[in-house]
Amino acid sequence: MTKCIFCGKEQHPSRGVHVVKNTGTVNYFCSGKCRTNSEKLKRDKRKVRWTEAFHITREKARAREKEAKERAKEEKKEEVKKPAKKSQKKKK
Repeated sequence: MTKCIFCGKEQHPSRGVHVVKNTGTVNYFCSGKCRTNSEKLKRDKRKVRWTEAFHITREKARAREKEAKERAKEEKKEEVKKPAKKSQKKKK
């Protein structure tokens, strides 16, 4: 099974298009849609919503946001545990 370099879909090697570059690298595209988006339109696969790379980067971003929120909650709890000293004023 070969994997499309743009969308990440796995298909049989006899399907799709294999593009061999002068450098010797072989790029496999499962469809014309993937080939057009990659080569002609020069789109970043991490920014196109229907690709596997987009979903992977999105999950990583969500995990980072979740960790940041948890850290913020812990810091707030620590601040609450340490009461601030209040200055006592004398009334005359």
